[in-house]
Amino acid sequence: MVMQELIESVKKRVIERTSNHYLQKHIPNPVIDEHKILLIISVLLEANIKKQEIITYAATITLIQIALDTHELVTNEKMHKGNERNRQLTVLAGDLYSGQYYKILAEIEDFKMLKILAEGIKEVNENKIFFYQQNDKTIEQVIESLKNIEGALIKKLVDFYQLDRWNSLIEEYLFLYRIRKEKELYDSTQRSIVVETFYKYENKNHLLSISDKATVLDKYLKETSSRLEEMLENLPELQTVFRENTYQLLNALNKQQLYVEEG
Repeated sequence: MVMQELIESVKKRVIERTSNHYLQKHIPNPVIDEHKILLIISVLLEANIKKQEIITYAATITLIQIALDTHELVTNEKMHKGNERNRQLTVLAGDLYSGQYYKILAEIEDFKMLKILAEGIKEVNENKIFFYQQNDKTIEQVIESLKNIEGALIKKLVDFYQLDRWNSLIEEYLFLYRIRKEKELYDSTQRSIVVETFYKYENKNHLLSISDKATVLDKYLKETSSRLEEMLENLPELQTVFRENTYQLLNALNKQQLYVEEG
């Protein structure tokens, strides 16, 4: 119950900070990802800090992630024709959300946290540039870059509070979560910059067909699921709610894999 109350408090804070009547009329509301909030709170609970600090930091990181994701929407939409006004408004929305996280930390005068999160943002943006550039790189570098994009912010928290045992778990969990979303996106829309990028670097020898795009992430889903399951077994003292949530994700993926194999 404590966990759900914390999640709801964080969501409420984020909604308050992202609400804008004009933007809401023209572009979709930002997606507030409860799975990531749960992960952030689980890490912060181990830091033994006050409840209000947990809510503040979790809301701040969620706002940063929303801002970064919103700007990424614009980057991805440039690949496709779309409404120019909506693109401009999306950029403004991303800027608005960025400003809100600075405001929260300035209000509580938490300059140390401001510094480490600024470093995290820089790391995310550097990896996005690397990921989206059409330069020569290996599939291993592509994977590492995507892991950094997804995990850099939360791993800065881990470093700050010296909770090193979380590092690998965060990396694998967020990587799995992202590639699962990208596979679902591609299956429903035939569009995903992550699928396209993985396909490009997996297909350097031109041995794959276009139809293989739909399954290019499957082996990474399977391998990452196995690693994550092993980590959960070796870390039994993890927050119960987070552990159960992660097992649900793994079970859902296993069922999907069985369905595909039997299909």
